Amino acid sequence: MQITAELDAQHLEKLHELELLLRKTPSELITLAIDVVTKSEKPLNPNEPELNEGQCAYQLMQQSGFIGSFEDDGDLSENYKAYLDWSDKV
Repeated sequence: MQITAELDAQHLEKLHELELLLRKTPSELITLAIDVVTKSEKPLNPNEPELNEGQCAYQLMQQSGFIGSFEDDGDLSENYKAYLDWSDKV
């Protein structure tokens, strides 16, 4: 597909900076921008429910493999230092 775009001076300068910085062509930069926007924006499908801030954070952590859990006492946030293993820090 061929696209013709009219850019103001500021965006044209940013495009040239990105070309040099990322060593990509304008076509590659447009592709990258589309990928970034579609991954980060709200669902484009109106049938998909909108996620609240907490759900978005959970989804991002789940995608990155960050989510984990364990059982412990309810006072962990207050007494976490007592529960940590410091043997490798000595």
